[in-house]
Amino acid sequence: MNNLTPGDRVFHPKQQGWGLGKVLTVTPDSIDVFFVGSGAKRLAKSFVQLEVAEGVMAKHRLLDNLIDATQIAGADYVTPTMAIERFLAAHPDGFAAPRLVKETREAVMRAHQFAIQLLGETEIAELIAERRYQDVCDRARHVESLTTLLTKSEKTAFYAALEQPVQQKTFALALADFLYGDESEENRFKEFTRALHLLDLNRWPYATLFGFIRFPELKAYIKPTLIQNVAKAFCWRINYKAEPNWRTYAAVLRLSSHLRATLGEAGMAPRDMVDLHAFMTSVG
Repeated sequence: MNNLTPGDRVFHPKQQGWGLGKVLTVTPDSIDVFFVGSGAKRLAKSFVQLEVAEGVMAKHRLLDNLIDATQIAGADYVTPTMAIERFLAAHPDGFAAPRLVKETREAVMRAHQFAIQLLGETEIAELIAERRYQDVCDRARHVESLTTLLTKSEKTAFYAALEQPVQQKTFALALADFLYGDESEENRFKEFTRALHLLDLNRWPYATLFGFIRFPELKAYIKPTLIQNVAKAFCWRINYKAEPNWRTYAAVLRLSSHLRATLGEAGMAPRDMVDLHAFMTSVG
């Protein structure tokens, strides 16, 4: 106990339900530890002897991505068990609940099918080869219109940004490269947000909407307030910035992977990121 330093991974020998912990701060009399199963705890050095975790036992997705120690005191940590209980309270049948399917899946999956037909790799390549940039934009607007992901004001701004031929070309080329380009995912994301900046659309909903609709098994959709609330609830570090950036998006993908794994371990694995978005909504 006396040799522990911030960052060390530990177990409480008499509180197995707390799970693995990460040492936050150490003083002469006490030690602050964040435990995966219970959140932050202040322990008196004179009353407990923590066990140091090493090797594989010291690994945990959350602790590897934990927010800064100075932020934890203000976070109302939601444990995985609490999050699942909260979700099931609203949807007792889990991801198969008819109301959940109707409210969160049907529209997005319908848009997904239309995206495959209208904005598939071959289709969008042919349109661009023929310089039919307006058609690409019209199809993108149609696909978006099938969902309720954007607010009314966001829809208005999106439509207005694609009225002129130059804007249509910028968006069409950027969307094609973003969805199907040969560059790394990081580079494609960065290039897409640069194009959105030129269109005055460089905000999270626009930056993530079409990836989410076209590839719902892989891509996250980010609503700024929701994702900040969810990250805070799980004490997950996402380095949030209002302007879309790869560092935050990659952190959200890691959080999504963590939640999918956690739900899978609990026997209720989400089918895709659409289900996971619904789960996040119940938490955030």
